Amino acid sequence: MALQWSLFLTCICFKVTPTEASSWTVNVPPSVKGLLGSCVVIPCSYKYSDIQKEVTGFVAIWYDYKDRTIYHSDASQTLEQFRTRTQLQGDISKKNCTLMIDNLQQNDGGPFHFRTEIKGYDQFSYKNNKVSLSVISEPNPIDFSVQAEVKEGQTVSASCSVSHSCPTYPPAFHWSHFGVQRFHTQQLQEGQWKATSTLTFRPNHTDHNKPLRCRVKFHGGTRQESSKTLKVKYAPVNVKVEYQSNVNEGETMNLKCSSDANPASSYEWHSNTAALLYKGQNYTMSNVSRHSVEALYCTAINAEGRARSSPVQLSVLYAPDIKNSSKCSLEWDEVKCECIVESNPPSMVYFVLADRVLQSSKIQENVSVTTGTLQAHFGSFLLVHCLANNTLGNANLTLALPVTGKMQNIFIAAGAGVIFLIILIATGVGVVKKCKGNSRDTPKPDSSATKAERPVELPHYAPTKRKMNRQDILCPDIYANDHIYGNTDCDESIYNNV
Repeated sequence: MALQWSLFLTCICFKVTPTEASSWTVNVPPSVKGLLGSCVVIPCSYKYSDIQKEVTGFVAIWYDYKDRTIYHSDASQTLEQFRTRTQLQGDISKKNCTLMIDNLQQNDGGPFHFRTEIKGYDQFSYKNNKVSLSVISEPNPIDFSVQAEVKEGQTVSASCSVSHSCPTYPPAFHWSHFGVQRFHTQQLQEGQWKATSTLTFRPNHTDHNKPLRCRVKFHGGTRQESSKTLKVKYAPVNVKVEYQSNVNEGETMNLKCSSDANPASSYEWHSNTAALLYKGQNYTMSNVSRHSVEALYCTAINAEGRARSSPVQLSVLYAPDIKNSSKCSLEWDEVKCECIVESNPPSMVYFVLADRVLQSSKIQENVSVTTGTLQAHFGSFLLVHCLANNTLGNANLTLALPVTGKMQNIFIAAGAGVIFLIILIATGVGVVKKCKGNSRDTPKPDSSATKAERPVELPHYAPTKRKMNRQDILCPDIYANDHIYGNTDCDESIYNNV
């Protein structure tokens, strides 16, 4: 009977002991990896049997493979080389034994195991649940994603993710583009976490074919970068026309339109009245004329939209053309002559009176029309010549001078004098004839005592013309140098006032 009770008690002991031992468990990953110089966090949670009495405190201890203390609740008992680098992340009284090892060294390989001491109750070492540590020198590649092709102005999201082992000090993200950033972290297995930064932005045409960069800085100083080239679709911008600034009248003008667009643009040419002139990037205008050329512009078109260039006003160069509206008129006691010249570039305008070159009193320029004005007393002259020249040629026109009041009086007096002279001569002729008739009845006087009367000749005036040719002007070298406006070979004294 005593033997039976002994066997019964023995069975009870064997059943209770393993049950109590099995309640002391720990949950740790078999291995973790961490970045050299950064930190690693070993997730740890443990269990122990129900405590039926009052507990006075908890002690957490981590050992390395040589049973050296790398962490102790009492820091003085921690190995010196780990004393400032290890820290318990959880609350040991709440069964959280998570450990952080900072500033990872190459020889921090482990393995490590955890031990707990519950004061006033029990203690336990989890030697069968060891954690090995791999120290890596480079982080895993960045996981970068963004749409392959985006449109200007639309909202775009890009994400940048890295795995790490230091949730206490997560990686810092920096983007090359402005936008709204959001950060998210996720715990993975075996002591790894995933940190993700999402950038939301609106691209524009300046982002096309440019890299979008994501830069990551890990705790400890390690840096990493990844980028992707943005492909942005956008309507044409910076539409402009390339052309020769000046073209001589009668020559050919070539114009080229260009723009910045994706996809590439097609082109149309329009007049300033919106009339379609041509389709194509290059537009050729033959035999350009000052009268036929008007302002025009180029339109660039693609699937995203259209845009037009600024209007282009072509500059056609041509030699002077003196208008028939040029004239001389009487103003009070002076004569005012206006020489109106159309040319591009503007002309030098001056006047020639007989053999003298007279500078214009006033020059007015209005776009392509230059008006030279001369006010002076011209005396008895009847004609003045208007001259104009620029780098492309020259022109001249003869202007009739009006008769002033003084000249009218002079002409009237001169006319009266002529009439009086004619009458006087006629009277003289009659007297002479009468005398000859009387001489037949009287003796002839001595020839030495009488002088024969000489006949009087009337002055002759050469007829004047309204216009004269260049060859008629008494300053033959006036066009000797078309590039030096107004210079002549005439005497400098010709610039004196008339």
